[in-house]
Formats: sequence, C-alpha cells, structure tokens
Amino acid sequence: MNYHDGTLARADEISTGPSSLTRDEYYQICLRHLRTGELEQAEARCREGLASDANHAGLLHLMAGVSLLNGNYDAALEWAGRALTNEMKATYLATFGTALQGKGLQAEALEAFQRAVALDPVDPSIWENFGNALNRAGHGNQASLCFLIARAYQKLPFLAECCAVPRSGWNALTAQFNPHLQSRPGLQEARDPIHCFWSNAPLSEMSRLSLQSIVRHGHPVKLYTYDNIDAMQTRVPPGVLVVDAANLVPGAIYQHAVLNSEIRYFSDIFRYAVLHEFGGWWLDTDIVLVKPLDFGREHVFSTQWSGVEDGHVCTGDAMRAPKGSPHMANLYALSLQRLFSEKRVEYGAVGPLLLSEYLLAGDEELQSSILPPTTFNAIDWREVDLFAVEGRAGFDLLSDPRVTGVHLWGKMWAERGLRFDAVPEQSVAGYLKKLVLEPNWLTQLAAKYDSDKGAVYKGDLAHHYTRIYHELFRSKALEPIRILEIGLCRGRVEGWTQDQVPSLQMWLDYFPNAEVIGAGIEDFSWFSRPRVRIHRIDQGDRGMLEQLAAKEKPLDIVIDDGSHASVHQHLTLGVLFPSLKPGGLFVIEDLDWQPPEIPSNGAPLVKDVLNAMKVSGSFTSNIMTEAEAKLISEEVDEILLNDSFRELMSRGKLGGLGVLKRKA
Repeated sequence: MNYHDGTLARADEISTGPSSLTRDEYYQICLRHLRTGELEQAEARCREGLASDANHAGLLHLMAGVSLLNGNYDAALEWAGRALTNEMKATYLATFGTALQGKGLQAEALEAFQRAVALDPVDPSIWENFGNALNRAGHGNQASLCFLIARAYQKLPFLAECCAVPRSGWNALTAQFNPHLQSRPGLQEARDPIHCFWSNAPLSEMSRLSLQSIVRHGHPVKLYTYDNIDAMQTRVPPGVLVVDAANLVPGAIYQHAVLNSEIRYFSDIFRYAVLHEFGGWWLDTDIVLVKPLDFGREHVFSTQWSGVEDGHVCTGDAMRAPKGSPHMANLYALSLQRLFSEKRVEYGAVGPLLLSEYLLAGDEELQSSILPPTTFNAIDWREVDLFAVEGRAGFDLLSDPRVTGVHLWGKMWAERGLRFDAVPEQSVAGYLKKLVLEPNWLTQLAAKYDSDKGAVYKGDLAHHYTRIYHELFRSKALEPIRILEIGLCRGRVEGWTQDQVPSLQMWLDYFPNAEVIGAGIEDFSWFSRPRVRIHRIDQGDRGMLEQLAAKEKPLDIVIDDGSHASVHQHLTLGVLFPSLKPGGLFVIEDLDWQPPEIPSNGAPLVKDVLNAMKVSGSFTSNIMTEAEAKLISEEVDEILLNDSFRELMSRGKLGGLGVLKRKA
C-alpha cells in the first residue's frame, strides 16, 4: 500500500488531537520507523494506533518487535500474547533471535532462543536455530545438544506428539513408527545368544528375575563379570553361563571407568565390545523378557520416553547387532575416546547420549532399526513407582501387544525408596515375579479357585492342563487378548449348584489386560466383573454359536470345555475357528470322555480326526460344513496333543487335550 508524502509527514508529528489515519496506515508508518532503526518513533506510532484498536494484530506484532529490539522480552511476550498461542510466540521469539544474531547481538539472541524453547520445547526448527546461535557464540557442546534434540523431534515424532495427549495414549502414537519391527516369536528354531553384565555387587533379586525370564524364553545367556567366576556361577539361575569379562575388555579399563564414574558408565562401553565380538543381543539385567526376541533385523535399538532434554533418546538397554558390526566397533572406539580424552564421565555420556548422537545422525537403514519405547520401555524411568503399587495404571501401559520386555529401571528403586522384595502381589512387579519364577503359578491359581484344570480337584488327581497352558499362553500374558471359554458349568448332571466360575477367575488373574468371555448353557450373568462378558448358549445349537461368533470375533484363544461330546466339539470348532485371529489358539479339552446322555450323531472322535490330520494335512468332519472343514485344513499351522493326567492315570489314555494353532 502506498501513501503520499503528506500523509506520512503528518503522521510523523506527535498529534494531540483525534487522528485521521487508519490502523493499517499506522502499521505501515511504524514498520518504516523500524526499518530505519527509529525505535522510539515506532513505539509512539504503535501506541497511537493501539489506543483506538487494541487488538490490531499487525500493531501488536510490531510492539512485540520493538520490545524485543529493546531487550524487554517480558513486554514482547505480553504484546504478542494478545494475538498468539504459545507455539506462535515461540516461533516469533526464534525469528527475532535469528534477527538479533544477524546484527551481532549474541547475548540477546541466545536469551530469545532460550525463551522460545521454554514456550515450545518440541519444535525442531527452534532447536536447530538455537544450536546455530550457540555455535556462533562459541558454545559447541551446547550447540551439539540442541542439534541432537532437533533430530530427535524430527526423526522420532512421537516424542513431540506425546506432550499433547494423555499418558494412556502414548503407545498409540508409536503404532506407525518402524512398523516392520515386530517381534515374531516362534519363527526362530535357535534363539539368539543374549549377553549381560554384572559385577562389583551381590546379584540382586531383580537381576535374578531378569536372567530367569531370558532362560525361560529359550535364549542362551552369558553373564560377564570381573568378580570370582565360580562364586558367581553358584548364584545365577540354571541356564546362565558366567564368563570372565576381562577376556574381552581389559580390567584396567573397567577399573578406570569405575574409579572416575560408576559401573553403569563402564557397562555402556562393555556392551559395544561384546556385541562386536560375538553378535546377538544385549539386555540390561533389570529387563524382564515377556516374549522371545526375533525382530528380523540385524541391528535393533531401543528408545525411551523421557530424557530428550539431556540427549538421552536412544538407549542401550536392549540392542541387537551381528558379529563384527562396524557400528558396534565405532561406538566402542568413540566410548573409549570419550572416557580417556574428553573426560565426559557423567552417566549416559557413552550410553544414551553417544548412542543417540550416533543413531540419529546415521543413515536411513540405521534409523529403520530403532524401536519405539513401547517395546522395552513402555513404563518410563520417571514412572518406576507404577511397578510397586497395586492398581491398573502400570498394567494398562504394558497392554500393547508389542511389549516384548519390561525394563524395571533398577537404579531408580533405591532413589525412590522402593524395595523389590516387598512389592504387593497385585502390583506389576509382583505379577512379573509370579509369571517368571513360578512354573506352576497357573496351577496355583487353579487350586485357589477350585478348577479341575489344575493338578488336584476335590482331593483327587485332576487334568493338570495348567502346566500346558502356562507354556502356551505365557508370551501373551500381558497382551490385551480376547479369550473365550465355552462351558462354565461344574457337576451339572449331578445337580450341583452353579454358583462358581473358577476358570474365568483364573484367567482374570493370569491375563491382567485381557477381555475374558464366558459362554455356558446355564445363566451365569450374575458373575459381573470388569473385563468379563457372559453369554448363555447351547453348544449344540449352530445358530447360537454363530451369533456368539459374530458378537465376539476376533478372538485370540478359544477353549472348548463344554459338553465334551464329539458332535458338539466338531460343531463348535467349525463355527468358531474362523473367528480366531492369525496365530490364535483353539483348545479342546477332555477329548477322551463322551457324555452318555448326548447322541453322537455319528461324529468321529475329535482326537482321532486330529491325529489323522497330522498325517494327511486334512480335517474331515460329517458335522461341519465343507467350507468349515476346508478352512481348518488350510489354516491350521500346528496341532499339539497333550495328556490329561486324570485320563492318563485312570484309563491309560494319551492325548486328552488338543490345541490347534492358526497360521500367523
């Protein structure tokens, strides 16, 4: 917009009467004064314009700019705050910081950037410009941290997005981050070796739990130490091999690191060396493994939710690398250089900080090997209290199917005054202890709730299916699975009162994040609990089974503990198998017992059909539809037949429990 000289000349004089200028004309005049460095005149004209239009955005911005140029940042934010959000204010300050820097006003520029990142701490462009300003001012280390923070928010966007959503929604933010990195349990015949380190202290209860969890998932484990090998070997769980760490990294380096920092600092160095030398996985000895490790990538790295402000983004708590990895060689060399030359001995300098610098500056292939926090660090180190208290919060954060290990953050327990040996049974830590350390825990739950799935029932030998279920279901224990059990009655023919549902109670305890669905011929709607749904159906009624399937699909586990009549087992398998998720399990109990009061309708014993299918690959049934039998033939990946102890001991019958696994 152009104005004739007379208008501009009149406006340059401070007027005491009513003004004939428009607000936009004031804006142009003030802008001219700013361009020529006439700050006092610019401020006067702005105030005149704002006197009659207090919300004029352009004039508010100019007043903020004048205040910034005068070094009055609080006033600048006050003026800008009338028209801007915090994010816009931050951008505004950063823009002026760049302008101040261009004029050689380094101190003023740095203050503007500091205020900008305080207002919007997750904008990577602000951090990038702040780093440039620090570099020009000669603060190289601080600049490097700013650049790292900028890359973290650029390349791991969930770290910025989580600031705007409730804590319960953080895992969902990572769903599309490197989605190819999914644990694929069961695909590897031979599990990767896992390397750990422990030295200079008695082995803790938490570390024993961690090591035991690794062994239970079939990984060979080596625990490296600078302590007495024989003495340490007597303290570790069976299956863990204790190895002399000095054969890999000289003891002098260990002593130097411990003397100048702490043992965690040395552990960060050691993991690079051991992975380069042998390959496989590194796990910290406060991670409880809940699934076997197989991500289908040569390199795998982990991240955490908190610590971006310190550059602690990527973490070495769980790492995979091939033998001879050049990345592990580089990290080992850089960590030793930092230890001996830079004297950066604070915790994390050669661990999370160095690893984050290396990975986030790396190529696309390296960054495609980074896992989100959900996989190993779903509960953050700042939330360690959630492990030690009763309640749903901790379990909810671990309910994502991608959770593969649970990092307990052992160092934080002492700082918070928490005791691992005193956690309640209903806490996350208490639950993990039972899941890992008690091979008969599910059997104990069966006894607690009086279920015949356990070892003893009403004083007699029971089926003891729980020994099988614990091995089958353990890797899904924390997942938000949907488990359906058909057959809730006990002693119905004998006339027992149907006032208990022991198996549903058992599943609720064992699967803390599951939806537990029960279906029975009697009315069990009185059993109302969170995470439970009840249906009343007749297992011999195809229509009712189809309605159940439509309402409750998809399902992770189906257990048929209904009438046990083969005709019903055929029908139930045919109707409900299509509702099973890929990789899901269909379990049929009591294959050796037929209720005499239910006609067989010529249905062959399901156990005989399953044995035949193991040979021929085809499922045959005169009860199912042709399409149902064909789907089972095509989609069943594996058939397992296990014994009922009751039938084995009383009648010599083998294979009373059938398990069909659907293809993944």
